[in-house]
Amino acid sequence: MRFSFTCANRNPLPPFFGLHPFLGAQERVVHACVTTGKRFHIGSLYSVPASAALRFSPALTYTTYIMKSKIAILASNLYPIPPRATAAAELIVSEITEGLVRRGFPVTLYAAGDAKTRARLVSVTKRASINDPKIGMANHKAYEFIQAANAYRDATRWGAKVVLSHVPMVSAHFAAFAKFPTVALLHSPPTYTDSQVMLSAPNQRYISISNAQRKLSKGAKFVTTIYHGVDTAKLKFNPEPGTYLAFLGRIRDYKGVAEAIAVAQSLRLPLKIAGPIADPTYFATYVKPALNKSIQYVGEITHAQKSAFLGGAIATLFPIGWEEPFGLVIPESLACGTPVVAFKRGSVPELMRDGKTGYIVKTVPQMIAAVRKITNIKRLTCRKEAVKRFSLDRMVDDYARLLTRIAK
Repeated sequence: MRFSFTCANRNPLPPFFGLHPFLGAQERVVHACVTTGKRFHIGSLYSVPASAALRFSPALTYTTYIMKSKIAILASNLYPIPPRATAAAELIVSEITEGLVRRGFPVTLYAAGDAKTRARLVSVTKRASINDPKIGMANHKAYEFIQAANAYRDATRWGAKVVLSHVPMVSAHFAAFAKFPTVALLHSPPTYTDSQVMLSAPNQRYISISNAQRKLSKGAKFVTTIYHGVDTAKLKFNPEPGTYLAFLGRIRDYKGVAEAIAVAQSLRLPLKIAGPIADPTYFATYVKPALNKSIQYVGEITHAQKSAFLGGAIATLFPIGWEEPFGLVIPESLACGTPVVAFKRGSVPELMRDGKTGYIVKTVPQMIAAVRKITNIKRLTCRKEAVKRFSLDRMVDDYARLLTRIAK
């Protein structure tokens, strides 16, 4: 929307200021050209308080007033948003949504009815499907399609300019029929079937969360790579190394819990394991028999507990056995000052600086050797790396710029 108006110094703002439901009385986004006899440009898109805008010298003519683009965010309604504990995708959905709202964007979130958000929330289920016995895991896909259909109808009525989808294999079926572009964030590597869907839906473009992820997504129309961000304010820096090794993640084969246990046993160091049991058979076979006073499974921890858990460790072990597109535990650990020792798989070489924020290795023996020299890594360097490269502000700013550029 564009308006042309003139306001003299100290005069009240025109009536439409503050009337739009998504605009506060004090915050405005203005792209201003000021006329004082001649037109000249005083700035690009920026946020100013209304009171500050009136401090310019007399007879300012704002020839252009641009409201930030309306953004529709389509999420899965399977899990709660934000998650209570380990659920990287839902955490990122929440952080992006709330970050865009804080920056003044009009945002509608399409998610389960129990989602906690400052955005406008539109739902087709009262609560996350995983917590609804009538839906559950068995039937949740049908409700994701119902939600997507409702989202595209509502976004059209509401006047959305762009859709950010966190369920790309669902939104791909609707993107071609929308009056606005859809850009989808890939939270995991696509399966063969997913790749076929992506190739058959050219109207939907994609955001990768690492460059390594693109190798498994050939043919997809990527617009950029945006690394995930972590809350470096809540993840407290611990300058002193702890007394144990840490493993944080889902308990299943390709996450490498058994390898982490082998490293700890070889070094005779305590190991604390945290995360949900995703594969009970794997846990019973490889983890439970090894548990003792030194090797402890502490269960699934909340986000509020991560600082103490990760910050209190000598090092965080990340012996993954798959092409992980983005291991969120790496920047989380670095933010606490704890170096990481990780297998060279997936995005690990992008997220870590070998020899600076930890060590990148290929085998269990190499991981054992790396832990032995972990005191060579400066914990403050780890913290600075997390703040510089993986902050929430950096991530949200990246999405804000991209969505503004793509929006019609």
